[in-house]
Amino acid sequence: MPTSEPPKVELSNLDQLWFQVAGTRCNLTCHHCFISCSPKNDSFGYLTLDHVKQCLAESVDLGVKEYYFTGGEPFLNPDMVGILEQTLRYGAASVLTNGTVLKDEWLHRLRAAEAASVYSLEFRVSIDGFSPEKNDPIRGEGTFDRAISGVIQLAQFGFLPIITAARTWNEDEEPQVVGDFVDMLRQKGYNRPRLKILPLL
Repeated sequence: MPTSEPPKVELSNLDQLWFQVAGTRCNLTCHHCFISCSPKNDSFGYLTLDHVKQCLAESVDLGVKEYYFTGGEPFLNPDMVGILEQTLRYGAASVLTNGTVLKDEWLHRLRAAEAASVYSLEFRVSIDGFSPEKNDPIRGEGTFDRAISGVIQLAQFGFLPIITAARTWNEDEEPQVVGDFVDMLRQKGYNRPRLKILPLL
């Protein structure tokens, strides 16, 4: 008796569209990275601005409302600012970054692009501990200070970055850890801290 192939299902609707815009290239080598991104991992390359433009145009018919950008480190992609400028013509954009390679020139452009758009631009900055002693063994020596500088830089440009931290502590410690995070961010000058705790994969 012949077997029939399963019916093909075409995607008719998509609320969110994710772009791994920097592939597996990152300036950091974090111990818990689930795709082992690093400065030497070129398993997947950068997406080009033209490629993203094509995907953005195609996303309209699918009803996409939000666009997310990840890597690796998205801002290693030389087209990243242009990609976000284009995306803000289509919908809300969120970029997941380690915050260590931001430039004022880029943030000037992105602030202007968001101001000209009806959509929002969100930054999520990965920091996995409220001090160098907690963060740096996971993300690399010196990364805490560099990431915090990026957070303050974003805040100075009027953005309210979400700090994302992978839970590397016991759940019963979470209220204390969250409190320490918020206190640290305020002491550093981020007066309206936003924090999101992520479970480890």
